[in-house]
Amino acid sequence: MVPPRPDPKRLAAMLAGTDYFRRSPSRLGGRGEHKEWQHFIVHAEGVDLLINFSLVDEPQPGRLLPVEVARLIVLAHGEGWDGDVERFEEVEVRVEAGRMEARFGHNTLRFEEGVWRLSMALRERPVSAELELVPLTLPVLSSRHRLAPERPISWLFLPRLEARGTLTVGGRTVRVEGASAYHDHNWGHFRWGDDFSWEWGSVLPGQASSPWSAVLVRMADRGRTAARYQALFLWYGGEPLRVFRDEELHVSAPCCFQPGRSFSLPRPLALLAPGSAADLPRRLEVRARGRGDELVLTFVPERAARLLLPAEGSLERLTTIHEVLGPVSLHGRVRGESVDLEGPGVFEFVRG
Repeated sequence: MVPPRPDPKRLAAMLAGTDYFRRSPSRLGGRGEHKEWQHFIVHAEGVDLLINFSLVDEPQPGRLLPVEVARLIVLAHGEGWDGDVERFEEVEVRVEAGRMEARFGHNTLRFEEGVWRLSMALRERPVSAELELVPLTLPVLSSRHRLAPERPISWLFLPRLEARGTLTVGGRTVRVEGASAYHDHNWGHFRWGDDFSWEWGSVLPGQASSPWSAVLVRMADRGRTAARYQALFLWYGGEPLRVFRDEELHVSAPCCFQPGRSFSLPRPLALLAPGSAADLPRRLEVRARGRGDELVLTFVPERAARLLLPAEGSLERLTTIHEVLGPVSLHGRVRGESVDLEGPGVFEFVRG
């Protein structure tokens, strides 16, 4: 039996008070190097879709202060990978600090009546979506974690939403009804290429009747010799049930998964990173144990795409964000409840 969902009015009020756009303080003469994104993953029949509304401070020639640049990042996997990174001029962008809505050109994101409504269509690739995303769990908000020295990051995530609407990938339109989905929102002051790496995974059940969902977060230095933060968050129905932290987690990640020919965005940067070598585990296993509770999470990579970002402050390095798809399982016992989950996983590995 699936536990009841959180009260929709309570959940909508919580999100309205936490999941709003922050925007960069540089717009008002404050600190720059700000990054923020609203990120969604949808698992529809035969299609996995990642959509990211991103705002990033970037220096501009002839201007003392950086300019906050808006990009839409879309990755879709059906019969193969497709997607794009699109940049928008200031006049095409409307995002108000303190509100939960954005317009990047003709692409829109807004939260109303307790539901995310998302409309997206790439300019040059046959990928589009018209979706409603209904939150099914209470969010987790975590503020100002040290990502790198003097570089904090904050996040909010909803591990489980229900998606409905339509997706079009490669000329094929898929009707979505009751598909599983994930959402996170990140913001902070840091630079790509700083001394950090991270591994971030969403864990969703393959069956709608399953009450379980989870999120794994691990942050370390760039060489991954010292972990700075790690946690496995577990939800039962709509409520957070348990968080395993730091020394309660033991991680095994034997090398290496090689995805074959890499699908990379933006396409021009792929010329600077030819080949398919990837510093990714062929299997990720996380054993969580503490206070009488025990869980084993296993993720097996099957497909991967790359987002390539110039390292800020260096003309010689790229930061690579690997978006990796594959089956995930979660088994154990927590607070007297037997945990048994098999489903789709999307894990993000930041390297460089």
